[in-house]
Amino acid sequence: MALILKLLLKRRSAAVVAIALLAGSAVGLDAQSKSFLWKVQSGPRVMYLAGSVHALSADVYPLSPAFTQAYAASDMLLEEIDLETAGLLSLGPMLLSKAMYQDGRTFDKVVSKETLDLVTTHLKAMPMAAELIRPMKPWMVMLMLSAMQMQQAGLDPNLGLDKYFFDQAKADGKTVVGLETAESQIDRFDKMPEALQEQLLRNTLDEINVQKGELATIVSAWRRGDAAALERDVMGGLKKYPAVYKSLIVERNNNWMPQLEKCLARTTPCMVVVGAAHVVGPDGLLALLRRKGYRVEQL
Repeated sequence: MALILKLLLKRRSAAVVAIALLAGSAVGLDAQSKSFLWKVQSGPRVMYLAGSVHALSADVYPLSPAFTQAYAASDMLLEEIDLETAGLLSLGPMLLSKAMYQDGRTFDKVVSKETLDLVTTHLKAMPMAAELIRPMKPWMVMLMLSAMQMQQAGLDPNLGLDKYFFDQAKADGKTVVGLETAESQIDRFDKMPEALQEQLLRNTLDEINVQKGELATIVSAWRRGDAAALERDVMGGLKKYPAVYKSLIVERNNNWMPQLEKCLARTTPCMVVVGAAHVVGPDGLLALLRRKGYRVEQL
């Protein structure tokens, strides 16, 4: 959900779920043999699939040669959304119209008193916090809190892997294709039942004090290409909420597969860059591609 993360941080606001869909922090790295990048083949046809970290620090660059070579070999870039359509001016009003109650309800009346007290306590240093969150739906408060945490950790969505390759592709005149629309990403949160939104908000509040260490662990696994470790560290929390996992991971991965298979039918390679959580696990894109008989090799 790079789009929502970017919009929130630009507003100096602030998502266990966004982190699960992956934010990262800067950590040291020894020499690595693998990248979070796979070569997928159908006979002589080739596609490169990269798991993205949506917010990073500058010291993760330059990337490993595997990334730059895959990009150079590809004439088309596929990402979760076409970032050219995801500007703050065009999408900010739409995000806020969905994230704010329009029917007279307010956050303090929708969630339990315990949840309200926890949020208020967490935001006590923020002037006018109660008024700020009052019109917000629980999912928006959840995203705001976690984006604040990522900002405090020094993370920047403008340094995310997807943004890096998007900028490169636009500068080089390569075709950029979005696998879905920005509005569909926002709707994934907005259509969750309110009880589930509050559960995710509470989970964010429970974990927010340890997120910084978790982020370092996650990005360390990403930088050394350790898919198993990243799956364990990221997907375990998300799978506690089966409905959310199905909506944010399973359904979207299956929706994207026809477009990935079109890439594999082309005579020239595509490079696909999506959140790393979409790549790993039994419902991940790698597993789906293997089950269809494509050859998969980590680079």
